[in-house]
Amino acid sequence: MKKTIFLTGASGSMGSEAFKELLKRRERFNIVLLLLPGAKEKRAFHKYKNNEGIKIIWGDITNYENVLQGATGADYILNTAAIIPPLADRYPELAAKVNYDGVKNILQAIQAQPNGCQQIKFVNVASVAMTGDRLPPIHLGRVGDPLKPNLFDHYALSKISAEREVIESSLKYWVSLRMTYIAIPNVLSLLNPIMFHQPLATCCELITKRDAGFMIVNTCEDHIPETFWRRVYNASGGPNTRFIYHDYLQQVMKLLCLGEFKKLMEDKWFCRRNFHCHFFEDAHLLNNYLHPWRDTLQDHYQQILEESPLILKLYRSSPLRYLIHPWIIKNLLIKPKAYAKDGPMGWIRNKERERLLAFFGSDQNQTFSLVKEEKKVGKPFHLNHGYNENKPEKDLNINDLQTAAKFRGGYCRAVKMKPGDLRTKLEWQCAFGHIFKASPYLVLKTGHWCPVCDLSPWNHSEIATKNPFFAQVWNRY
Repeated sequence: MKKTIFLTGASGSMGSEAFKELLKRRERFNIVLLLLPGAKEKRAFHKYKNNEGIKIIWGDITNYENVLQGATGADYILNTAAIIPPLADRYPELAAKVNYDGVKNILQAIQAQPNGCQQIKFVNVASVAMTGDRLPPIHLGRVGDPLKPNLFDHYALSKISAEREVIESSLKYWVSLRMTYIAIPNVLSLLNPIMFHQPLATCCELITKRDAGFMIVNTCEDHIPETFWRRVYNASGGPNTRFIYHDYLQQVMKLLCLGEFKKLMEDKWFCRRNFHCHFFEDAHLLNNYLHPWRDTLQDHYQQILEESPLILKLYRSSPLRYLIHPWIIKNLLIKPKAYAKDGPMGWIRNKERERLLAFFGSDQNQTFSLVKEEKKVGKPFHLNHGYNENKPEKDLNINDLQTAAKFRGGYCRAVKMKPGDLRTKLEWQCAFGHIFKASPYLVLKTGHWCPVCDLSPWNHSEIATKNPFFAQVWNRY
Protein backbone atom coordinates (compact mmCIF):
# COMPACT_ATOMS: atom_id res chain seq x y z
CA MET A 1 0.00 0.00 0.00
CA LYS A 2 1.28 3.44 -0.94
CA LYS A 3 2.30 5.89 1.76
CA THR A 4 0.96 9.42 1.63
CA ILE A 5 3.54 12.19 1.97
CA PHE A 6 2.41 15.71 2.84
CA LEU A 7 5.06 18.19 1.67
CA THR A 8 5.04 21.91 2.44
CA GLY A 9 7.26 24.47 0.72
CA ALA A 10 7.59 22.56 -2.56
CA SER A 11 8.34 25.77 -4.46
CA GLY A 12 11.46 26.52 -2.38
CA SER A 13 15.06 25.36 -2.84
CA MET A 14 14.90 22.29 -0.61
CA GLY A 15 11.21 21.63 -1.15
CA SER A 16 11.44 21.63 -4.94
CA GLU A 17 14.21 19.04 -4.82
CA ALA A 18 12.20 16.98 -2.34
CA PHE A 19 9.28 17.06 -4.77
CA LYS A 20 11.55 15.84 -7.58
CA GLU A 21 12.66 12.95 -5.36
CA LEU A 22 9.08 12.08 -4.49
CA LEU A 23 8.19 12.02 -8.19
CA LYS A 24 10.94 9.44 -8.74
CA ARG A 25 9.32 7.25 -6.09
CA ARG A 26 5.67 7.64 -7.11
CA GLU A 27 5.20 3.90 -7.27
CA ARG A 28 5.53 3.94 -3.46
CA PHE A 29 4.25 7.38 -2.49
CA ASN A 30 1.14 9.48 -2.93
CA ILE A 31 2.06 13.16 -2.81
CA VAL A 32 0.12 16.00 -1.19
CA LEU A 33 1.47 19.53 -1.66
CA LEU A 34 0.57 22.71 0.20
CA LEU A 35 1.41 25.62 -2.09
CA LEU A 36 0.78 29.33 -1.98
CA PRO A 37 -1.77 30.30 -4.64
CA GLY A 38 0.64 32.71 -6.32
CA ALA A 39 1.16 33.12 -10.05
CA LYS A 40 4.69 31.73 -9.84
CA GLU A 41 3.57 28.60 -8.02
CA LYS A 42 0.61 28.00 -10.32
CA ARG A 43 2.81 28.26 -13.40
CA ALA A 44 5.36 25.84 -11.96
CA PHE A 45 2.87 23.22 -10.74
CA HIS A 46 0.02 23.57 -13.25
CA LYS A 47 1.05 20.43 -15.12
CA TYR A 48 0.65 18.31 -11.98
CA LYS A 49 -2.82 19.38 -10.93
CA ASN A 50 -4.61 16.45 -12.58
CA ASN A 51 -1.90 13.83 -12.11
CA GLU A 52 -2.88 10.64 -10.37
CA GLY A 53 -1.24 10.35 -6.99
CA ILE A 54 -0.58 14.09 -6.68
CA LYS A 55 -2.89 16.40 -4.77
CA ILE A 56 -2.32 20.14 -4.59
CA ILE A 57 -3.80 22.27 -1.82
CA TRP A 58 -3.67 25.94 -2.71
CA GLY A 59 -3.29 27.62 0.63
CA ASP A 60 -0.94 28.76 3.36
CA ILE A 61 0.86 27.03 6.22
CA THR A 62 -0.32 29.82 8.52
CA ASN A 63 -3.91 28.74 7.84
CA TYR A 64 -4.76 25.83 10.14
CA GLU A 65 -7.58 24.53 7.94
CA ASN A 66 -5.20 24.26 4.98
CA VAL A 67 -2.68 22.37 7.10
CA LEU A 68 -5.38 20.11 8.53
CA GLN A 69 -6.51 19.23 5.02
CA GLY A 70 -2.97 18.18 4.10
CA ALA A 71 -2.35 16.27 7.32
CA THR A 72 -5.56 14.26 7.04
CA GLY A 73 -4.62 10.83 5.75
CA ALA A 74 -0.88 11.56 5.73
CA ASP A 75 1.70 9.04 6.85
CA TYR A 76 4.60 11.51 6.75
CA ILE A 77 4.77 15.30 6.92
CA LEU A 78 7.86 16.99 5.49
CA ASN A 79 7.91 20.67 6.39
CA THR A 80 10.29 22.64 4.17
CA ALA A 81 8.19 25.81 4.15
CA ALA A 82 10.09 28.75 5.62
CA ILE A 83 10.74 32.46 5.44
CA ILE A 84 14.52 32.80 5.37
CA PRO A 85 16.92 35.78 5.34
CA PRO A 86 17.02 38.36 3.91
CA LEU A 87 13.20 38.27 3.66
CA ALA A 88 12.94 37.22 7.31
CA ASP A 89 15.04 40.23 8.30
CA ARG A 90 12.66 42.62 6.56
CA TYR A 91 9.44 40.90 7.65
CA PRO A 92 10.03 39.39 11.12
CA GLU A 93 6.33 39.00 11.88
CA LEU A 94 5.82 37.00 8.69
CA ALA A 95 8.84 34.85 9.56
CA ALA A 96 7.34 34.08 12.97
CA LYS A 97 3.97 33.20 11.46
CA VAL A 98 5.39 30.83 8.85
CA ASN A 99 8.34 29.33 10.73
CA TYR A 100 6.80 29.06 14.20
CA ASP A 101 3.02 29.25 13.90
CA GLY A 102 3.19 27.02 10.82
CA VAL A 103 4.88 24.28 12.84
CA LYS A 104 2.33 24.66 15.62
CA ASN A 105 -0.42 24.24 13.02
CA ILE A 106 1.20 21.01 11.83
CA LEU A 107 1.48 19.64 15.37
CA GLN A 108 -2.15 20.53 16.07
CA ALA A 109 -3.26 18.92 12.80
CA ILE A 110 -1.40 15.71 13.67
CA GLN A 111 -3.02 15.63 17.10
CA ALA A 112 -6.42 16.03 15.45
CA GLN A 113 -6.01 12.78 13.50
CA PRO A 114 -7.22 9.46 14.96
CA ASN A 115 -4.12 8.07 16.68
CA GLY A 116 -2.12 10.70 14.81
CA CYS A 117 0.45 11.25 17.55
CA GLN A 118 1.33 7.55 17.48
CA GLN A 119 1.41 7.04 13.73
CA ILE A 120 2.18 10.17 11.68
CA LYS A 121 5.88 10.89 11.24
CA PHE A 122 6.90 14.55 11.19
CA VAL A 123 10.17 15.90 9.78
CA ASN A 124 10.97 19.40 11.02
CA VAL A 125 13.56 21.49 9.21
CA ALA A 126 15.55 23.56 11.68
CA SER A 127 18.71 25.58 11.01
CA VAL A 128 22.37 26.06 11.82
CA ALA A 129 21.38 29.69 12.42
CA MET A 130 20.10 28.59 15.83
CA THR A 131 23.66 28.30 17.14
CA GLY A 132 24.68 31.64 15.68
CA ASP A 133 28.15 33.07 15.26
CA ARG A 134 30.79 30.32 15.56
CA LEU A 135 33.98 31.85 14.21
CA PRO A 136 37.31 30.15 15.01
CA PRO A 137 38.29 28.73 17.43
CA ILE A 138 34.72 27.53 18.09
CA HIS A 139 34.07 26.67 14.45
CA LEU A 140 33.40 22.96 15.04
CA GLY A 141 29.91 22.36 16.38
CA ARG A 142 27.63 19.52 17.38
CA VAL A 143 24.05 19.10 18.53
CA GLY A 144 23.90 20.00 22.20
CA ASP A 145 26.06 23.11 21.89
CA PRO A 146 24.46 26.29 23.29
CA LEU A 147 21.81 27.99 21.20
CA LYS A 148 22.92 31.52 20.39
CA PRO A 149 20.64 33.37 17.96
CA ASN A 150 22.37 36.36 16.47
CA LEU A 151 21.19 39.89 17.03
CA PHE A 152 18.53 40.89 14.47
CA ASP A 153 18.16 37.24 13.39
CA HIS A 154 14.41 36.76 13.52
CA TYR A 155 14.76 33.61 11.42
CA ALA A 156 16.87 31.91 14.11
CA LEU A 157 14.46 32.96 16.86
CA SER A 158 11.51 31.45 15.01
CA LYS A 159 13.40 28.22 14.35
CA ILE A 160 14.44 27.87 18.00
CA SER A 161 10.86 28.30 19.18
CA ALA A 162 9.53 25.88 16.57
CA GLU A 163 12.05 23.16 17.35
CA ARG A 164 11.27 23.39 21.06
CA GLU A 165 7.58 22.82 20.28
CA VAL A 166 8.44 19.74 18.21
CA ILE A 167 10.79 18.20 20.77
CA GLU A 168 8.36 18.69 23.63
CA SER A 169 5.31 17.53 21.66
CA SER A 170 3.38 14.33 22.29
CA LEU A 171 4.42 12.87 18.92
CA LYS A 172 5.99 9.43 18.91
CA TYR A 173 7.69 10.03 15.57
CA TRP A 174 9.42 13.34 14.97
CA VAL A 175 12.87 14.42 13.90
CA SER A 176 14.48 17.85 13.64
CA LEU A 177 17.14 18.43 11.00
CA ARG A 178 19.34 21.47 11.61
CA MET A 179 20.16 22.36 8.04
CA THR A 180 23.40 23.97 7.04
CA TYR A 181 23.71 26.39 4.11
CA ILE A 182 21.77 24.89 1.20
CA ALA A 183 23.87 25.85 -1.81
CA ILE A 184 22.07 26.87 -4.97
CA PRO A 185 23.94 27.07 -8.28
CA ASN A 186 22.55 30.47 -9.36
CA VAL A 187 25.10 32.66 -7.61
CA LEU A 188 23.57 35.84 -9.02
CA SER A 189 20.64 35.28 -6.68
CA LEU A 190 23.10 35.59 -3.79
CA LEU A 191 24.34 38.99 -4.97
CA ASN A 192 22.59 40.74 -2.13
CA PRO A 193 23.73 42.93 0.78
CA ILE A 194 23.43 39.88 3.04
CA MET A 195 26.55 38.41 1.41
CA PHE A 196 28.55 41.03 3.32
CA HIS A 197 26.94 40.19 6.67
CA GLN A 198 29.06 37.04 6.82
CA PRO A 199 32.63 37.39 8.17
CA LEU A 200 35.31 36.26 5.76
CA ALA A 201 36.66 33.77 8.31
CA THR A 202 33.33 31.94 8.60
CA CYS A 203 33.65 28.17 8.34
CA CYS A 204 30.85 26.42 6.49
CA GLU A 205 29.91 22.87 5.56
CA LEU A 206 27.30 23.18 2.81
CA ILE A 207 24.84 20.79 1.26
CA THR A 208 23.64 21.02 -2.32
CA LYS A 209 19.92 21.47 -2.78
CA ARG A 210 19.87 18.15 -4.67
CA ASP A 211 21.26 16.29 -1.67
CA ALA A 212 19.02 18.19 0.74
CA GLY A 213 15.91 17.04 -1.13
CA PHE A 214 17.23 13.49 -1.42
CA MET A 215 17.96 13.41 2.30
CA ILE A 216 14.57 14.55 3.56
CA VAL A 217 12.65 12.16 1.30
CA ASN A 218 14.78 9.27 2.55
CA THR A 219 13.11 9.73 5.95
CA CYS A 220 9.99 8.19 4.38
CA GLU A 221 11.58 4.87 3.46
CA ASP A 222 10.75 1.63 5.27
CA HIS A 223 14.33 0.86 6.22
CA ILE A 224 14.57 3.84 8.60
CA PRO A 225 14.74 2.28 12.11
CA GLU A 226 12.96 3.37 15.28
CA THR A 227 16.25 4.68 16.68
CA PHE A 228 16.26 7.46 14.09
CA TRP A 229 13.19 9.19 15.48
CA ARG A 230 12.80 11.64 18.39
CA ARG A 231 16.25 13.08 17.77
CA VAL A 232 17.86 16.31 16.62
CA TYR A 233 20.56 16.08 13.95
CA ASN A 234 22.98 18.41 12.22
CA ALA A 235 22.48 18.10 8.47
CA SER A 236 25.18 18.85 5.91
CA GLY A 237 26.98 17.48 2.89
CA GLY A 238 29.87 16.28 5.04
CA PRO A 239 33.56 17.17 5.41
CA ASN A 240 34.07 17.19 1.63
CA THR A 241 31.84 20.27 1.38
CA ARG A 242 33.72 22.43 3.87
CA PHE A 243 35.08 25.86 3.00
CA ILE A 244 36.12 29.17 4.51
CA TYR A 245 33.96 32.02 3.21
CA HIS A 246 36.86 34.07 1.86
CA ASP A 247 38.15 31.09 -0.12
CA TYR A 248 34.66 30.31 -1.39
CA LEU A 249 34.14 33.82 -2.75
CA GLN A 250 37.58 33.76 -4.33
CA GLN A 251 36.88 30.45 -6.06
CA VAL A 252 33.43 31.50 -7.31
CA MET A 253 34.83 34.75 -8.76
CA LYS A 254 37.52 32.72 -10.50
CA LEU A 255 35.03 30.18 -11.86
CA LEU A 256 32.88 32.89 -13.37
CA CYS A 257 35.92 34.66 -14.85
CA LEU A 258 35.07 37.83 -12.96
CA GLY A 259 38.54 38.37 -11.53
CA GLU A 260 40.45 38.06 -8.28
CA PHE A 261 38.72 38.62 -4.96
CA LYS A 262 41.13 41.38 -3.92
CA LYS A 263 40.37 43.31 -7.10
CA LEU A 264 36.59 42.93 -6.78
CA MET A 265 35.91 43.29 -3.06
CA GLU A 266 37.41 44.92 0.00
CA ASP A 267 37.79 43.29 3.40
CA LYS A 268 36.26 46.31 5.09
CA TRP A 269 32.93 45.65 3.36
CA PHE A 270 32.42 42.49 5.41
CA CYS A 271 31.09 42.20 8.95
CA ARG A 272 33.29 40.90 11.76
CA ARG A 273 30.73 38.87 13.72
CA ASN A 274 27.02 38.06 14.20
CA PHE A 275 26.41 35.62 11.37
CA HIS A 276 26.17 31.83 11.45
CA CYS A 277 27.54 28.56 10.02
CA HIS A 278 30.29 26.26 11.24
CA PHE A 279 31.82 22.87 10.54
CA PHE A 280 29.87 19.91 11.93
CA GLU A 281 31.48 17.34 14.20
CA ASP A 282 28.46 15.05 14.19
CA ALA A 283 26.78 15.25 10.76
CA HIS A 284 27.91 11.68 10.12
CA LEU A 285 25.19 10.51 12.52
CA LEU A 286 22.51 11.67 10.08
CA ASN A 287 24.45 10.44 7.08
CA ASN A 288 24.40 6.94 8.58
CA TYR A 289 20.60 6.99 8.24
CA LEU A 290 19.80 9.21 5.23
CA HIS A 291 23.03 9.19 3.16
CA PRO A 292 23.11 12.79 1.88
CA TRP A 293 26.90 12.85 1.49
CA ARG A 294 26.94 12.56 -2.29
CA ASP A 295 27.97 15.92 -3.75
CA THR A 296 31.29 17.52 -2.79
CA LEU A 297 32.36 21.15 -2.84
CA GLN A 298 33.83 20.54 -6.29
CA ASP A 299 30.47 19.18 -7.45
CA HIS A 300 28.85 22.39 -6.24
CA TYR A 301 31.35 24.46 -8.21
CA GLN A 302 30.57 22.39 -11.30
CA GLN A 303 26.85 22.98 -10.74
CA ILE A 304 27.54 26.72 -10.65
CA LEU A 305 29.14 26.49 -14.09
CA GLU A 306 26.41 24.29 -15.55
CA GLU A 307 23.41 26.13 -14.13
CA SER A 308 24.60 29.73 -14.14
CA PRO A 309 22.35 32.27 -15.92
CA LEU A 310 22.76 32.65 -19.67
CA ILE A 311 24.30 36.10 -19.31
CA LEU A 312 27.14 34.64 -17.23
CA LYS A 313 27.69 31.77 -19.65
CA LEU A 314 27.92 34.24 -22.54
CA TYR A 315 30.30 36.41 -20.54
CA ARG A 316 32.58 33.48 -19.70
CA SER A 317 32.75 32.30 -23.32
CA SER A 318 33.24 35.72 -24.90
CA PRO A 319 36.72 37.15 -25.56
CA LEU A 320 35.18 40.55 -24.91
CA ARG A 321 35.33 39.81 -21.19
CA TYR A 322 39.04 40.65 -21.29
CA LEU A 323 38.06 44.21 -22.19
CA ILE A 324 35.95 44.61 -19.05
CA HIS A 325 38.17 45.93 -16.29
CA PRO A 326 37.63 44.48 -12.78
CA TRP A 327 37.05 48.06 -11.60
CA ILE A 328 33.79 48.10 -13.58
CA ILE A 329 32.53 44.86 -12.03
CA LYS A 330 33.60 45.98 -8.56
CA ASN A 331 32.08 49.45 -8.62
CA LEU A 332 28.98 48.87 -10.72
CA LEU A 333 27.94 45.37 -9.66
CA ILE A 334 29.37 44.52 -6.23
CA LYS A 335 30.14 47.70 -4.30
CA PRO A 336 26.54 49.02 -4.47
CA LYS A 337 25.42 45.94 -2.53
CA ALA A 338 27.89 46.61 0.29
CA TYR A 339 26.80 50.26 0.46
CA ALA A 340 23.07 49.54 0.19
CA LYS A 341 20.74 50.32 3.06
CA ASP A 342 20.98 46.71 4.30
CA GLY A 343 24.72 46.46 3.67
CA PRO A 344 27.47 46.94 6.28
CA MET A 345 28.88 50.07 4.67
CA GLY A 346 25.37 51.46 4.45
CA TRP A 347 25.03 51.00 8.22
CA ILE A 348 28.30 52.87 8.75
CA ARG A 349 27.25 55.68 6.45
CA ASN A 350 23.85 55.98 8.13
CA LYS A 351 25.35 55.59 11.64
CA GLU A 352 23.08 52.70 12.61
CA ARG A 353 24.49 52.22 16.09
CA GLU A 354 22.76 48.96 17.01
CA ARG A 355 23.70 47.29 13.73
CA LEU A 356 27.33 48.35 14.11
CA LEU A 357 27.44 47.04 17.67
CA ALA A 358 25.95 43.73 16.56
CA PHE A 359 28.00 43.08 13.44
CA PHE A 360 31.27 44.89 14.20
CA GLY A 361 31.38 45.01 18.00
CA SER A 362 31.77 48.79 18.14
CA ASP A 363 30.06 51.99 17.11
CA GLN A 364 32.67 54.41 18.43
CA ASN A 365 35.84 53.91 16.42
CA GLN A 366 35.22 53.89 12.70
CA THR A 367 38.64 52.34 12.05
CA PHE A 368 37.15 48.97 13.02
CA SER A 369 35.85 48.69 9.48
CA LEU A 370 39.39 48.75 8.12
CA VAL A 371 40.73 45.87 10.22
CA LYS A 372 41.95 42.99 8.07
CA GLU A 373 39.94 39.82 8.47
CA GLU A 374 41.77 36.81 9.93
CA LYS A 375 41.28 34.01 7.43
CA LYS A 376 43.29 31.24 9.09
CA VAL A 377 41.58 28.37 10.87
CA GLY A 378 43.40 26.69 13.72
CA LYS A 379 42.57 23.82 16.04
CA PRO A 380 38.91 23.98 17.13
CA PHE A 381 37.85 24.35 20.74
CA HIS A 382 35.65 21.46 21.88
CA LEU A 383 32.69 22.71 23.91
CA ASN A 384 31.74 21.21 27.27
CA HIS A 385 28.07 20.24 27.64
CA GLY A 386 28.25 20.11 31.41
CA TYR A 387 27.70 16.42 32.11
CA ASN A 388 29.29 13.06 31.33
CA GLU A 389 28.41 12.58 27.67
CA ASN A 390 30.03 9.15 27.63
CA LYS A 391 27.45 7.86 30.08
CA PRO A 392 24.74 5.75 28.38
CA GLU A 393 21.39 7.53 28.18
CA LYS A 394 19.74 4.72 30.12
CA ASP A 395 21.96 5.50 33.10
CA LEU A 396 21.52 9.28 33.24
CA ASN A 397 19.96 10.28 36.56
CA ILE A 398 18.98 13.29 38.66
CA ASN A 399 22.60 13.95 39.61
CA ASP A 400 23.51 14.35 35.94
CA LEU A 401 20.65 16.79 35.48
CA GLN A 402 21.73 18.83 38.50
CA THR A 403 25.30 18.94 37.23
CA ALA A 404 24.19 20.08 33.77
CA ALA A 405 21.83 22.70 35.22
CA LYS A 406 24.55 24.10 37.48
CA PHE A 407 26.86 24.46 34.46
CA ARG A 408 24.08 26.51 32.86
CA GLY A 409 23.90 28.77 35.90
CA GLY A 410 20.65 27.32 37.24
CA TYR A 411 19.34 24.17 38.81
CA CYS A 412 16.86 21.36 38.33
CA ARG A 413 14.00 21.86 40.77
CA ALA A 414 13.01 18.19 40.56
CA VAL A 415 14.28 15.98 43.38
CA LYS A 416 14.04 12.69 41.52
CA MET A 417 13.66 11.13 38.10
CA LYS A 418 13.55 7.64 36.70
CA PRO A 419 17.08 6.89 35.45
CA GLY A 420 17.16 7.03 31.66
CA ASP A 421 13.80 8.82 31.35
CA LEU A 422 14.80 11.78 29.21
CA ARG A 423 11.31 12.54 27.90
CA THR A 424 9.26 13.38 31.01
CA LYS A 425 9.24 17.12 31.59
CA LEU A 426 10.76 18.37 34.83
CA GLU A 427 10.91 21.80 36.43
CA TRP A 428 14.06 23.92 36.08
CA GLN A 429 15.21 27.41 37.01
CA CYS A 430 17.77 29.55 35.19
CA ALA A 431 20.23 32.03 36.71
CA PHE A 432 17.76 34.88 36.19
CA GLY A 433 14.96 33.24 38.14
CA HIS A 434 12.88 32.06 35.19
CA ILE A 435 11.08 28.83 36.10
CA PHE A 436 10.19 26.51 33.24
CA LYS A 437 9.40 22.91 32.38
CA ALA A 438 11.53 20.96 29.96
CA SER A 439 12.47 17.37 29.23
CA PRO A 440 16.00 16.24 30.15
CA TYR A 441 16.51 15.42 26.46
CA LEU A 442 15.80 19.03 25.49
CA VAL A 443 18.27 20.41 28.02
CA LEU A 444 21.10 17.88 27.91
CA LYS A 445 21.02 16.82 24.27
CA THR A 446 19.91 19.77 22.13
CA GLY A 447 21.36 22.99 23.58
CA HIS A 448 17.98 24.42 24.58
CA TRP A 449 17.73 25.88 28.08
CA CYS A 450 15.53 28.68 29.42
CA PRO A 451 12.80 29.62 26.91
CA VAL A 452 13.16 33.28 27.90
CA CYS A 453 16.95 33.54 27.85
CA ASP A 454 17.31 31.47 24.67
CA LEU A 455 15.29 34.13 22.84
CA SER A 456 17.09 37.16 24.33
CA PRO A 457 20.11 37.87 22.10
CA TRP A 458 20.54 41.43 23.38
CA ASN A 459 21.18 39.96 26.86
CA HIS A 460 23.92 37.57 25.74
CA SER A 461 26.69 39.45 27.57
CA GLU A 462 24.79 39.35 30.85
CA ILE A 463 23.78 35.71 30.33
CA ALA A 464 27.43 34.77 29.79
CA THR A 465 28.38 36.16 33.21
CA LYS A 466 26.07 33.66 34.94
CA ASN A 467 25.95 30.74 32.52
CA PRO A 468 29.33 29.00 31.96
CA PHE A 469 27.75 26.76 29.31
CA PHE A 470 26.78 29.77 27.21
CA ALA A 471 29.95 31.71 28.03
CA GLN A 472 31.92 29.21 25.94
CA VAL A 473 30.39 30.65 22.76
CA TRP A 474 30.28 34.28 23.85
CA ASN A 475 33.31 35.28 25.89
CA ARG A 476 35.68 35.15 22.95
CA TYR A 477 34.35 38.64 22.22
